[in-house]
Amino acid sequence: MEQLQETKERRTVSLVELIGVAILVTGSVLMFWKTTDIRLSALEIRMNQKEQTDKQISDKLDKLQDGINDVRLTLKDKQDRKQ
Repeated sequence: MEQLQETKERRTVSLVELIGVAILVTGSVLMFWKTTDIRLSALEIRMNQKEQTDKQISDKLDKLQDGINDVRLTLKDKQDRKQ
């Protein structure tokens, strides 16, 4: 009979256990938030670097296209002079 009564008493959650679980859940949420924040910051930095690299590549391709156009015009002028 005493065992049954002790079991019934033990089924309730004590205030210390409740506070411990609350601290654990809060800590887990804060760690998840901080990890996510760090990853998003790193992703933003990488995206900015990629955008800069893409812009540099685009500028170089534009310069290359201008050079090709200049060569075409020069060749066309030479062909016109030969005729």
